[in-house]
Amino acid sequence: MSELAKLRWHCRRGMREMDLLLGGWLDEHYSRASPELQQAFSTILEELDQDILDWVMQRRPCPPQYAELVGELRHIRKPQSN
Repeated sequence: MSELAKLRWHCRRGMREMDLLLGGWLDEHYSRASPELQQAFSTILEELDQDILDWVMQRRPCPPQYAELVGELRHIRKPQSN
């Protein structure tokens, strides 16, 4: 299994919002991201969904190693409904 396929699998979470958020960043930004940001993404996938959501929603400060990534996650576009 390729590294990208592994990441895509780990983007599948228990909450649809998290699936869309993480999968959206993977699809739209991962290939152009710096190696450091790619590593932060890989690592954040090991965190609990609620923690990631709290960081993105600014309910709690995020750890410094995720600051840039969480900033980008805050700007993921929501899918348009028809």
